Amino acid sequence: MKKQNRNYYRILNEFINLQSPFDVDILGTIIYEQGYPFLSLHTHSKLAKYNVVINSGAHGEETIGIKVMLRFLQEFDTGLLGTYNFIIFPIVNPHGYCFSVRRNGNKQFVNGNCYTKEPLPVSVPEFLLMKEKIPNKVDLFIDIHADRTKNGYYIYERKRPEKKSLAIYGVDALLKEKLPVIEAGTVYKEKCERGIIVQPEKDNSMDDFMFNRGAIYSLCLEIPGKLTEDKQIIGGLILLKTILTNFKEAIK
Repeated sequence: MKKQNRNYYRILNEFINLQSPFDVDILGTIIYEQGYPFLSLHTHSKLAKYNVVINSGAHGEETIGIKVMLRFLQEFDTGLLGTYNFIIFPIVNPHGYCFSVRRNGNKQFVNGNCYTKEPLPVSVPEFLLMKEKIPNKVDLFIDIHADRTKNGYYIYERKRPEKKSLAIYGVDALLKEKLPVIEAGTVYKEKCERGIIVQPEKDNSMDDFMFNRGAIYSLCLEIPGKLTEDKQIIGGLILLKTILTNFKEAIK
């Protein structure tokens, strides 16, 4: 059996034992070479008007999103509960996390198998568990990823045509803190404007799925792997907090 690089139960318990207003759910157990309890965290506020879903850890070698999510929850601003009900999946690919591989135990992309042509069912077990928990109405979706080849942040932004950019608030906040943003005009052959990929391709991803399901904004945050880990976490937190803070302004 291939040797594990990380202990899933250790990170799982860090999320479970958080002192936070979030309820913890184990949605089921993913079975590969071992069982992986699949975790979600959520809030239920009668004051909240919007639903936000946040993912991290879809690609097992990209652990920085999980670290950003843990810090975000440790420092959670309870004032956000007046705006949002949260549904968070902090470790979308437990097997990939353990073995530091991009795919799950079935060698599937957890973040890239969100559609299939009927009548074939979607067969990714992690996605099936998530899909059961996601509410019918999602206003904002955020997926946290990393790009080990880059030295600047960038964001894939899917938004309704009549709405102004939400991602630009995050980009401006990064630049204010003197953190680098991708300056290239293209990223992986997609047009990039000031660190924002404004018309992402339909790519079968989770952010594509959530946008087609009706989200007003569906964002994929790409954290540059060439920065120090501290700067990666700081920038990830800036993006996450800034986007959540400015959502109501952007949708006016």
